[in-house]
Parts: sequence; C-alpha cells; structure tokens
Amino acid sequence: MGMQTEHAILELIQIMNETYKKDLTIYDEAFLVKSLKRWMTGLDVSQLDYSSYLLANRHEADCLMASFQITYSQFFRNSLTFAVLEQLVLPHLLSQKPENGEIRVWSAGCSSGQEAYSIAILLEELSQASSKPIRFRIFATDLSQEALGAARTGIYDEDSVANIRMKHLKNYFVKRGDAYAVNPGLKEKIDFSEYDLLDPHSSNPPDSIFGDFDIIFCCNLLFYYRTDVRRAIVRKLKRSLAVGGYLVTGEAESILMGKDEDLKMLSSGAPIFQIIQ
Repeated sequence: MGMQTEHAILELIQIMNETYKKDLTIYDEAFLVKSLKRWMTGLDVSQLDYSSYLLANRHEADCLMASFQITYSQFFRNSLTFAVLEQLVLPHLLSQKPENGEIRVWSAGCSSGQEAYSIAILLEELSQASSKPIRFRIFATDLSQEALGAARTGIYDEDSVANIRMKHLKNYFVKRGDAYAVNPGLKEKIDFSEYDLLDPHSSNPPDSIFGDFDIIFCCNLLFYYRTDVRRAIVRKLKRSLAVGGYLVTGEAESILMGKDEDLKMLSSGAPIFQIIQ
C-alpha cells in the first residue's frame, strides 16, 4: 500500500471517528484496508477530494459504514453443519425439553434471512414428526435495515433456493413467477429485528426478553473484527446460551473457537460448539 493511500485511509478513519462517532478500527486491519481501498476505487473522486466530500456529507458516511456490514447469506450454507444439526443436535434438544417446552434460537448477523429460515425448516419438520408437542422461536438480528427488510419479505429467486431440498421447497415455499416466497406459517416462527452485537449495554436481542438460547448462530462474521472485539462478541454469545447450549460458527472461525476453554467442538468438520458447564 502506497504512502498516499495509507495516509488517505488513516484520514478516513479519523473523519469517521471524530465527525460521525463511528469507530472503524473495530475491524480486522487487513479487512479494513482492503474494504476501504475497494470503496475508494469505486468512486469517481480523487483520494484528496474524497476526504472533503465525506466531511460534508453525512449520507456518504452512512453508506461507507453500511459497506462494512456483511450481508451475504445462503440457505443451508454449510451442508455438513446442517446435517449434524438435523440428525444429532436438534433431536437431542427435543429429547431434553419438557412437554410443551420451547427451543430458542438466535441467528446473530442473519443478513437477508436464509439462515433463520433454514433452521426453521428443520425445526418445523422435527416438531411435526415428533409425538411430543414442541414449540420453537427464532430471533434473527442484523444491523442492516435493508437486509432485514429482505428477510421479512421472504422472497428469493431461483438461484437463491438451489440448496433447498425439493420436499422443503414444496412444503415451505410458494412459487411466484420466477421467485419463491416463504410460507406465512414459517415466517410466524421468526422475529427479525435490528441489534448491534457490539452494544455493551445488552447481552441479547431485546425482543427475546432474556437469553437462554439453545442454539446461537454467528457464522462468517467474527473474523471481520479485531481480536479483542471478536472476544467480546463471543463472551456475549456465551452468556446468552442456555445450559448445554450450542454455538454455531462459520468454517473459517472454527479454529478461533477451538481455543476457547468454555466450548467443546461437537463433531470434527462441523463448526458446532457446546458450552461446557
């Protein structure tokens, strides 16, 4: 990175912090530099002009900040993870719950909703096949209002549903032209809301009232943050887990979680960790 570019990036970080009270240094340094360079390259202004433009334009600052909020997701993104959940974790949770008990799930960083709907499909199938009455509630949170809007709408194109089994597509979606809409009955099981994982004043989404989650998903998000910020997020997630609860991460984060003495990996190859009591 050239000296001019490095100076411009440091100036942007300073402007965002001092003018707009947004701390970009929470992100991993390599990710931050790469993202800022990509953002600046896509603009039709010089690096020197951009600093002045950013200082005078609150909307541009909001857009820049939003560019750091990762909003990519897929249905059943890690097939092995969802296989272990379907065959091992969810049946075990069901067996441990009292009659009319509730399985509680938090999808942290839910993006446009695919992760939350994926686990809802598995839970709905499990509850229908079980002789024991079981309820479940999924709390799905994100910082991006745009992503949450898409999640609440629950309409996805054909490419987006490619990972979904045919029987699931038939049972839980309605075809609308070239798109697929999530059934209203499945939507009712999920609460989508805005929540900041870095909020120091709360341990879990306010809509959930209390934590005590049986499963928390925090996938492909942690490695974007600085080490100390990442640890703070993980501490919050662990506090929100029920006794014997499970934390599900992305594949790239499994090595980071493996160093946590409070968590044990459930199965090699699938980044699912159970909290040790």
